[in-house]
Amino acid sequence: MNKPPQNETAMQELRKLLFEKESLRLDELEKLLLDQELHAQEVAKVLAEAVKIRNLKDDALGKSLAPTIEKSIKESIAKDPKSLSDALFPVMGPAIRKSINNSIAEMLQSLNQTLENSFSAQGLKWRMEALRTGKTFAEVVMLNTLVYRVEQVFLIHKETGLLLHHLSFDPSLNEDADIISSMLTAVQDFIQDSFSGSTEQGIENLRMGDLEVVIETSPDVVLAVVCRGNTPRSFNEKIQTTIEDIQQLHAADFKSFEGDTEPFFGIDKQLQPLLVSDYKENQNKKAEKKSPIKAIIAVLVIVLIIVGWWGSGKIETSQAQNNWNNYILEIQSEPGIIVTNIQEIEGKHIISGLRDPLSIDPYTLLSAFDLDNSQVQFQMQPYHALQESLVLKRVAQLILPPKSIQITMKDGTLTIEGVASEIWLSQAEQAALYIAGVDNINSSQVSILTSVFNDLPQNDPIKLDSLPSKPKKTIIRNKTPQKHVATDEAILKRIIALLKPPSTVQIVYSKGTLYVSGKASESWIEFAKNNFSRVEEVDSFYTSNLTSKDTQ
Repeated sequence: MNKPPQNETAMQELRKLLFEKESLRLDELEKLLLDQELHAQEVAKVLAEAVKIRNLKDDALGKSLAPTIEKSIKESIAKDPKSLSDALFPVMGPAIRKSINNSIAEMLQSLNQTLENSFSAQGLKWRMEALRTGKTFAEVVMLNTLVYRVEQVFLIHKETGLLLHHLSFDPSLNEDADIISSMLTAVQDFIQDSFSGSTEQGIENLRMGDLEVVIETSPDVVLAVVCRGNTPRSFNEKIQTTIEDIQQLHAADFKSFEGDTEPFFGIDKQLQPLLVSDYKENQNKKAEKKSPIKAIIAVLVIVLIIVGWWGSGKIETSQAQNNWNNYILEIQSEPGIIVTNIQEIEGKHIISGLRDPLSIDPYTLLSAFDLDNSQVQFQMQPYHALQESLVLKRVAQLILPPKSIQITMKDGTLTIEGVASEIWLSQAEQAALYIAGVDNINSSQVSILTSVFNDLPQNDPIKLDSLPSKPKKTIIRNKTPQKHVATDEAILKRIIALLKPPSTVQIVYSKGTLYVSGKASESWIEFAKNNFSRVEEVDSFYTSNLTSKDTQ
């Protein structure tokens, strides 16, 4: 085996003497980079400081970690909800108890005031006011006994307009606190820009109805107190004192404020005393001195009012029920309407069943029973009823009988009577056989018009192209159709309408003979001789007294 040259060995020894420490450090760095556990340990040593420095720079780290944290919380809740509830218990428990205590205190205060004023003359007056205005009795008592009450307190950062802290007598109002504070800041800025022009001046009071917003400012914050009623002057001084104390205690926090409201969580101690209310003194002593007879009378009056109201309601309900029952009986008796189900859903009556399109509209009957269309809804399926009145309507709708024809139905037989043409009668008989409920047709009493001229208007021919093959039903007709016997006057009218004689010609008709006299052109005389026979009743034509104008 060949040994390295002596010079190279000497160089290695020299390199070792000169760079031994650096070589060891490079080996350690290489090991740190390649070994993940060691690398993680080194990162963990500076992770907290790195996060803190990054957060001071911007909020990019928080935005990056938010999805991961949300996903981790969801997975933790899905895996073990109890661990998270145990962790939140120390915070949520006191908050829930505080909210419940506030709600119960408000309820007891309202209940005490209601009971104290229930059986007095003033209480009766307020009950009448509640009935008249539609408000609850407790609400009327509060409005008449309340001097003032602080409903909400807002502490707003003056420079940014952000809400630092909020208190309310009703926890449900906390949801819109940020929006309300932003609106207050916007209104104040608008008024300053539009009217004042100076940032040192601002709004001190806003009033809408019985609500008043009292606003006090300090160099760094704005304190807005929402009150109902008329607050005393001393309360305004209390607000000023409160904001001065807050400014003094948290001046440093206000100056360094960058959006984090955590330093102001303990400010409840200064703001809580502002959530006060004041009610009128109850007239307990006077009530005790009053005779019990008045209290008894008051109770009796209330009882009578309640009984009267209950009785009138019962009467109205009974009358409305009777009207409804009578209406149902009425529509059930109407031909072509079958009621299968009646139900009431959300105060509305739903009527289901079957209805013939030719039957009466059930909505038109509601007014006769003092019922409103909005109270009833029909869910009716169409069908063809076999009651004779509706079958007759259906037949008339199809065959369109002329005024000279009368049709009737009895025991499934359609009877046709009157005067009609042969064409119309034939088409009407064929069409009527297709109507359900028509078993037979009797047209034996129909007089057939055989003349090409008649005084009776006829409808258009019935369209039978779309009807199926003729059903096997019976048609009763005379073997020899009855002819319509016309008067001489009617026949003469048809003759004149056909021949159109000139004014110099006189025409007389009598017993089948046509007598023509006077003067006419040769062409008209020839036309009359050729066409008079078209009138069936004319047997002969005499022109002995008729002369031609053309030969003179």
